[in-house]
Amino acid sequence: MRMLTILRLAFFALPLFALISCGYKLGGLEVIGDNQDKVAEVKILSPNNFKQSFINAGFTISSDNFLYLIKIEGPTYSKETTSVTSSATENEFTITGKIEVSLEDNKGNIIIQNKVFSLSKDHKFSSSNINSSESEENTIKSDIEKYLQIQVVNLVRSKI
Repeated sequence: MRMLTILRLAFFALPLFALISCGYKLGGLEVIGDNQDKVAEVKILSPNNFKQSFINAGFTISSDNFLYLIKIEGPTYSKETTSVTSSATENEFTITGKIEVSLEDNKGNIIIQNKVFSLSKDHKFSSSNINSSESEENTIKSDIEKYLQIQVVNLVRSKI
């Protein structure tokens, strides 16, 4: 009987504990950014995925009754060839994502104007795997966007 209890603990409780302690997000809910107590009612002019980041960070989104107006332009991506092998079988690109952020209070006073955040990542692929390269490129862009979202939330929290 005691062995059965130990087995249950090993197979159910320990993986659950590991999942919780590693910080995996479940169900698409996660809290992002530092200083999680610094939140406010904000109006956001940006793509929807940035709005969701602010909601996940605890901010209240309001188009009428807000304390701060956040304007986000982007993300925009550029791709530069970093290197190509002499036999043209491997290519390496650098993908750069950029956003511009502005922050105003509800009276129109500018707190931050056109602050630029960017992140670059290298991408190497073989010429024979063009299709997989495209999906890898989209994954890299998604990673860059998540990083930029966290930077914007941290910036706004540092200024309110």
